[in-house]
Amino acid sequence: MGRRSDTPDSALRSGPPADAAPGVRAVGCTAGGAPVGLAGTFTSARMLVETVCSCGGRHVPPAGSETESAPVVVGPFASAGRLAQTWADPATGTLGRGALSQTRLYYEVTDGPGPDERLVRFSTDLADLAGPRSAMWPAAVAASLAGETLPMPLTPYEGIFQLACGTTLGTSGGRERLTLDEFDLADLADQARRITGRPTDPHEVLRRALRHAVDEALAFTGAHGVLGDGGGFGAAALAAVAPARLRRLHVHLDVPILDRRRGRLAAGVKVIDGTAHWHRACDTPWFGSAMDGDPWPPAPGLLRSTAWEATPLLSGAGLVGLFTGPADTPGRLRTGWRQLTMAAPFPTLFGHPGWRAWSPPRDDDPPPSQGPGDPADAPDPLRPGGWISPAVAQAGVAVTSARTSSHLVPIVDDTTGAVPGAASLQTVIDLLERPPRAPGDHRLDPVLVCAHPVVLGAAVLLARHGRLRLRRRDGYVHRAPLLRDLVPAGPLPADVTPAEREGLLAAAYVTRRLAAPARRAALLAQVEGSPWVLPDRLRAVLADSRRMLADARALQRLCVTAARHPGPPTGGRS
Repeated sequence: MGRRSDTPDSALRSGPPADAAPGVRAVGCTAGGAPVGLAGTFTSARMLVETVCSCGGRHVPPAGSETESAPVVVGPFASAGRLAQTWADPATGTLGRGALSQTRLYYEVTDGPGPDERLVRFSTDLADLAGPRSAMWPAAVAASLAGETLPMPLTPYEGIFQLACGTTLGTSGGRERLTLDEFDLADLADQARRITGRPTDPHEVLRRALRHAVDEALAFTGAHGVLGDGGGFGAAALAAVAPARLRRLHVHLDVPILDRRRGRLAAGVKVIDGTAHWHRACDTPWFGSAMDGDPWPPAPGLLRSTAWEATPLLSGAGLVGLFTGPADTPGRLRTGWRQLTMAAPFPTLFGHPGWRAWSPPRDDDPPPSQGPGDPADAPDPLRPGGWISPAVAQAGVAVTSARTSSHLVPIVDDTTGAVPGAASLQTVIDLLERPPRAPGDHRLDPVLVCAHPVVLGAAVLLARHGRLRLRRRDGYVHRAPLLRDLVPAGPLPADVTPAEREGLLAAAYVTRRLAAPARRAALLAQVEGSPWVLPDRLRAVLADSRRMLADARALQRLCVTAARHPGPPTGGRS
């Protein structure tokens, strides 16, 4: 796995590699395009890098020129340093992804030209390494069907990996070595203080950090940017601190509850309808994953009617979690209402009789499981996903056992019980290390403002001074009070969480996709003979519309998985 780098965090933030500066034009581009990606190969002796340009082409430096050994750097911010960049450096023979880099980098290791050499192919586009005919990893398919997420550095394709945040890849002695960079939250807060200054008002600290991040994201174009506005506090706060530089955009979706967002938007927000795109995703069974059909982030076709197709797209996702303090404070006396909200739910909410929670097991209780494959190992048929066979968990164990905490998140201090700012960093890392999209998914990647080093540093600084406390009113928790105070219009109505949005989209998908009896029968026929599905239980779920809605997430995963991987073990028929 390699070792942790001894390079201080301030050095990683000081700037890009030598002779490279973000925002410069791509070498060899006559149209004046900027680098948006990179690809190439390297061995222990030589690295060849081509620049993916915003003009739509790819440029290779001339052989023997000085630019051939110059590093290629990609990042959304103008001067955030290597901490927020992804790079390939032919001079040192290394690939790297900064701790807060939003640009993914995939790589594959194969046999090189020599007997003892190894060839590393890399690209920021997964489609360069995994073509349309590439077979997916069965363990990843099983984990996806079970609702598990792929941990870093795995991808859905066996043998293809992605660099985790804060990781450098190099070759030495014919072997690949990963170097993990340290992350110092205290140094990050000091770096943020140089930009925000020392104001006494925490709102001013937050305002300056957000405005600086927006200016950095738009420094490449020098014009305005497009802000994705779903009606939440993150977008509202960004629009409040930089109203002159941001054009607000909302993608409307004709889905129950989600369609209410259109009525709670501020004046001046441009609304485009993504319902047709969503319907095509529901009717097209071969898109990559369960959420690849989501109209947000938007596809380029949705932006053509707005004349903002070439404008940088920004997102306020993660800002609420970034500037929300921990839910519990050790040693604080809780009120009576707080005690009630933290009480254990009554067992009947989980489908068990109340008295069974404290009584010993009865004689007619099922015997304990005797091992894999035992009928007692089968899930409860009345629970969501009860038709998924226990064999799925066994097949996906290679993925689920790879989970580990990020090396960037500080270890909890035993003396205080928490590291100030560690929760904010975890929020950003979770967004940056989400599972990759399927090859061919051309939706735009919005710039996450929360991943700017100054914004994260401001959150750490405020957490160290106890400024990220929760507010409670009428028994309800009000998250991110600092963001709320930045919104000039006052408190906004409650919005759905990302998890609730996924549930609503899954219910809409199942309602449309499996509405006709013929489609439900076709799904049953498609998974017939699969060891991963219990057909009798699935048939019972499909026969009850209420159980279909309750099991919408698992049914959506089944539809996508069975269509994309029609052969065994997901199904015996294509």
